Amino acid sequence: MDLGLKGKRALVMGSSYGMGNGVARGLAAEGADVVLTARSGDILEKEATDIANRYGVKVEAITCDFAKDEEIDRLIDFTLNRLGGIDIQFNNCGGPPRLLPSEVDDETWRDWFDLIMMSAIRVTNGTLSGMRERGWGRILSMTSSNILLAATENVLSSSLRMSLVGWSKSLSNEVAKDGVTVNCLIPGRIETERVHHGDIARAKRAGVTAADIKAKMISEAPMGRDGTVQEMADAAVLLCSEQARYITGSALKVDGGRIPTSL
Repeated sequence: MDLGLKGKRALVMGSSYGMGNGVARGLAAEGADVVLTARSGDILEKEATDIANRYGVKVEAITCDFAKDEEIDRLIDFTLNRLGGIDIQFNNCGGPPRLLPSEVDDETWRDWFDLIMMSAIRVTNGTLSGMRERGWGRILSMTSSNILLAATENVLSSSLRMSLVGWSKSLSNEVAKDGVTVNCLIPGRIETERVHHGDIARAKRAGVTAADIKAKMISEAPMGRDGTVQEMADAAVLLCSEQARYITGSALKVDGGRIPTSL
């Protein structure tokens, strides 16, 4: 099936490794030109070269600290100058530390609000007008299963990523008539370093090993396994495709049935 992505231009945030990198590769495999961005310059350059050689598309790389206004502005200028516009925007950043509500101070709330929420808003403010003018665009944001489960020991993720969903839904209503869709992804347990570090944190609290935590999690999964980055990326690419033109304002679970909610 032709997903209609050949020649589209994508900005993929947090794309040096993990799910962001998987999404960048998935879009490139469908013929989209890609801008990779994260804080790790050496890794980005290596990934950009590999993706360009593997898929024969244009790939640019630029470092960016998503919590800083001036770096977001530099990212937008770089992207528009190198690619001439953005058709697909994937909002993605590192996850916050696992903390109880009582453990989070005001400065930490502000820092992570800037990183999770304002980075998506700032980049969108720089790319959205071009999408609307062209009558085609995809804005997709990575969230967390914590928006549905509200994990007590992960209050930053539960709160701020839910805010991202609310913003996405509101924006989707505004721009739907312009051919721009706005959606969110809700990952289950995906095999990444982030999940491994989460297992370590849970194990420390429970007084067991990370291997014990992983085994318990897998035993509770309907499919009996964790998901892969490739499976997550496939879902993202589908939502960015031409075939997904009537899907907007949605939050799609990619969890192998793990999250125990109907919606």
